[in-house]
Amino acid sequence: MTSGTKPCSIGFLEELIVILEFQEKGSLMVIPIFVTDNYFNAEEICQQYPEKAPSWRTALTELTNIAAEYQFSQNPAGMGLLDWFKKIAHDISLVSLYSTSNGLDGLVAMDRHMKVAYDLLDLEVDKEVRTIGIWGSGGVGKTTLARYIYAEIFVKFQTCVFLDNVENIEDKVLRFKGEEDPTVVTSSDHDWLEIAKAWRKHRKVLLIADDVNSIEQGKRIIKYAKWFAPGSRVILISQNKDLLVDAGVKHEYEVRSLRYDEALQIFSQFAFKQPYPPSDFEQLAVRAVHLAGFLPLALRLLGSFLAGKGRENWVAALFKLKAKLGGNIMEVWKLMEPSGDRGQEEWEPAADIMEGNESSEDET
Repeated sequence: MTSGTKPCSIGFLEELIVILEFQEKGSLMVIPIFVTDNYFNAEEICQQYPEKAPSWRTALTELTNIAAEYQFSQNPAGMGLLDWFKKIAHDISLVSLYSTSNGLDGLVAMDRHMKVAYDLLDLEVDKEVRTIGIWGSGGVGKTTLARYIYAEIFVKFQTCVFLDNVENIEDKVLRFKGEEDPTVVTSSDHDWLEIAKAWRKHRKVLLIADDVNSIEQGKRIIKYAKWFAPGSRVILISQNKDLLVDAGVKHEYEVRSLRYDEALQIFSQFAFKQPYPPSDFEQLAVRAVHLAGFLPLALRLLGSFLAGKGRENWVAALFKLKAKLGGNIMEVWKLMEPSGDRGQEEWEPAADIMEGNESSEDET
């Protein structure tokens, strides 16, 4: 949209119509990004081609309406282009998570989690700033659930922030508290600047804070959230229920391990690229699911590791993994980290797991 040449502008308008048709059919998602303010004069072009003008104006109006749904479509003041692009990539990954998950591991059990989350969030109530807590053991899917929530409801808020790290939260918020338009903003600062602006301007906010590991962190987040506009929602994610309660969270939800049928489906998707195991691998798949403790992350790791291997390799690998775990499923993470006291033979399975699973870091 930044070109000043008439042929390019006309070509853009024609392509825009086609792009929006594909979006209407559900074939793609359109997220406009305006890199500069130097737009071409669309109205002038419409006057020169009156027969095309109605469809062009309709497409431009639709594009503007779509852009209004995404706060990152426009560059925030003071943010460098490279840092802005990094921010865009991060936000789009959250927005597209729900729509592009393909229903494999993501949507398994997510419907029932989302139903409870919606009940706790009570989005129809605009008279308060509501804080909810999501808790559960490591690898159970807390962060994945939070990102689904974000992708589903972010359009209802003026400011949306997903914090992966809440260390030193007071220093970071207070740093921007009194600055209207700081001259330099890095990508790591942007979320905190948005929180400070929302606090100062009394905006309706969706704030999700991952990996809350102390009562003090939780208390500070809840304290700052009181300055947000009524209708705001704050979600704290932790492995410790008592921590959330002691911090002042009144509404909490435990993300528990998957049911057997759900766990088998996730494992099979990664091990066999289908929602159920072949008959000759069924018993081995059941053993693997129990070995993974019904945890989504462990199921993906183990399924990716065993994918494409023969029965003998499965038997040997499951026996070796069971011996290494020693009854503690969380020890499986250690297979992913080489150390000096392990031989090459022991490290190779971990390399296979890493190679077959690129999204494991999303879970907490």
